Amino acid sequence: MIKNGNVTIYDNEAVEPLDDAHSIIQQKDGYRFGADAVELSKFACGFIKQGAAVFDLCSGCGIVGILVEIEKQAAVFGAEIDGIACDMSNRSVALNGLNAKFFNVDIRDREALADVKGNTRFDAVTVNPPFYKKGSKPSKVAPRASSELTVTFSDIAATAKSLLKPRGEFFVVHTAARLDEVLCVCRENKLTPKDLIVNKNGKTFLLRCVLGGGDGLKVSVRG
Repeated sequence: MIKNGNVTIYDNEAVEPLDDAHSIIQQKDGYRFGADAVELSKFACGFIKQGAAVFDLCSGCGIVGILVEIEKQAAVFGAEIDGIACDMSNRSVALNGLNAKFFNVDIRDREALADVKGNTRFDAVTVNPPFYKKGSKPSKVAPRASSELTVTFSDIAATAKSLLKPRGEFFVVHTAARLDEVLCVCRENKLTPKDLIVNKNGKTFLLRCVLGGGDGLKVSVRG
């Protein structure tokens, strides 16, 4: 264990650069964020306004929320069911002198979420969710991060709806194998799909929805 300023870095952790001025704490051998999270933050920042109120669901080590705050000076809240990852997120926030707040709560627990957010309704919700249905792709490292062991996409969409202002935006990255399901679930929750980017390799996609938005979906391919 070492100290970086007032922030504790444990023996199984490393401080890794995000850019010239910012870093993030990650586990050396445990779950680590990937390119999908970075792409989601870039995609969302193309729409999110400066100073917006943003809620990051399934926030993991905090990478999406941290990048959104850095880029947009957003007021970021996050929810993560893994207490270790959540603590790591908040130490990364302190390390960078940022203001994001991550909470160790189950996003299906509406009372817990209400305690976290108070009366705030958010301009945007982001999520890099578990890609795989329960039992379909077991993972030895942080299985809840990759498979729907504790939360489904339906749970996520319903929670996003409850957090957003009218016309608020929902940003998600997901596996292309579940595109039809994701679009249907979003519409069931009045999250109208508006922008869809499919990665050229055909494996993943990025989606922007608007709560109560009108019809019309723009589709593009990137990569």
